[in-house]
Parts: sequence; C-alpha cells; structure tokens
Amino acid sequence: MTNISIIIPTKDELNVKNILKDIEKNFKRNEIEIIIVDKSKPAIKRKIKRLGFAVIDQSSNGYENALVEGFKKAKSPILATIDADGTYSVNDLKSVILELKNSDYDFVSGDRSKGLRGLKFYIWFGNKFLTKLFNLLYHKKMHDVLSGVFAMKKEVFDKIKYDDAFRAGTLFFEIDAVRRGYSIKDIPISYADRLNTKSRITKSKPIYGLFIAFYSIKYARDYKPLLLFGILGVIFIVAGLIIGAFVIQNYIATGTLIEVGRALISFMLIVLGFLSIITGLILDMLSEIEKVMLRK
Repeated sequence: MTNISIIIPTKDELNVKNILKDIEKNFKRNEIEIIIVDKSKPAIKRKIKRLGFAVIDQSSNGYENALVEGFKKAKSPILATIDADGTYSVNDLKSVILELKNSDYDFVSGDRSKGLRGLKFYIWFGNKFLTKLFNLLYHKKMHDVLSGVFAMKKEVFDKIKYDDAFRAGTLFFEIDAVRRGYSIKDIPISYADRLNTKSRITKSKPIYGLFIAFYSIKYARDYKPLLLFGILGVIFIVAGLIIGAFVIQNYIATGTLIEVGRALISFMLIVLGFLSIITGLILDMLSEIEKVMLRK
C-alpha cells in the first residue's frame, strides 16, 4: 500500500507532465499514488492520458469537486494535492507532506504570502482579507487559506467527503476540517508566475473572493454563532443607546418627549440586540453539541 496519494486537478494544462517528472524525482515510486482529475478539451485530455498515470474524467464542475473526486479514489493514509499550472514547487509539496508526517497537525497547507506580493493588488489584498476573516471567525493563525498545495490525513477527508463542496477553493477543506475539531497550520512556500495559462478556477477573482467570504461567514454562523450574533447584538445595542441619548438630550432641553418615534426605535434596537446575543448563546450551545457528534 502506498503512503501518499497526490491528486492533481487539470483543465487544459499540459504542464502537468513537468509536475509529474518532479514528483518522480522527489518521491519513491512505491510510496506514492498519483491521480489526475481531468476536465480538459478532448485533444488535451488524450495527451494527458498518454502520460501513463491514473486519470479520472471529472464528472462535476469546479476545483473543489475535482479534488473531492480524486480524494475519494485515493487509498493512502496521507492525501495531498498540487496545482498543475507551474505556480507551485514539488519541493514545497514534499515539505508540506513532511510537516504533516512529523507534527501533530491533521491538515497542513502552503503559505504563499511572500510570493503573492508581486501579483495584482486586488489579488494580494483579497487573499489577505479572506485569511484575516477566516482567522477571526474560526480563531486560527493561518497566513494563506487559498493555497493550491496542501496535505491532510485521510481520516479528515473521510469525515467531510459527503459534504457538498462549496465554491471556496482550498478553504472548503479547511473550514470543514476546523468545524470537526481537526488542527490545521500552514508553512512558508514559494510561488511563481503561472506558465502560459490563465487561472482555471474562475474568470473573475473579485467575484470568486465574494463567494469565499460568503461561505466563510455562512459556516462561521454554524461554527461560532455567538461571535456573529454577539457582534450583531452589540451593534444594535450601541445604535439604540446612541439614538436614545439624543432623545433624552432633547427631553432634558425641552422638558417634553417630542421624539416618540426615535424613542421607540431606540427601545426596539436595544431589545433586538439582547435577543440577538441570547440567540447566539443558544445556537453556540447547540453548536458545541453538534461538534461532539461530528467528532464521533
């Protein structure tokens, strides 16, 4: 039985042959299983199948689903992936796998932070923002949550493989792993310019980023509801107190309550704020019960 399964998603990317050569240089052939999940045009698909490795014709759509299809076929205790476009080094993939093997973490990914600085500002900023958002919502200390190089223990995937893969790249696997109580980290890796191809994940990076932000918040609502509902509650209460302060100020100045509408709005916002916090507390308790059940 092999020790490591490496899944490579491809879509019209013949550079995969260079990745395969580097994998064979860095790993012993009897310790790895290589699975290519392909969604290329027929002409390119034929060339990829001639490379001599297992190829799955992707039946679904999207990067996340490609990986899920590949991981489901994998048989090794360690599951890993690397993009085929030449932006990642197989040496770094090996480092990520070794970190997973030699640490107590369940999921290890590559941190491209330094390499991203040379890209367009909105890509760099978007990655930073989404990483900060993830860390805030899930109480982690990641540096890059969208890396195309990561490795995880098979037991992690076995817990999440029946979940519908949402449009969030690597973050789908990270969020699902964290929700089930598994530990994650990232380590520094290099990042190079894409080799003669455009991104196959999405045509619009900003829209893709919005999808990721949406799912980060959506699942944080289930994972840490007190955080979200608590923040909302505090906002409502503060807004209500501010409006109420103006009402009281006018009452003191005039001796007459002339702003009944504002007073009612102030009261409703404060009540809504406390209800939001109470809702968060109840959902947080239910979430903790769910986490225990998911771990089992």
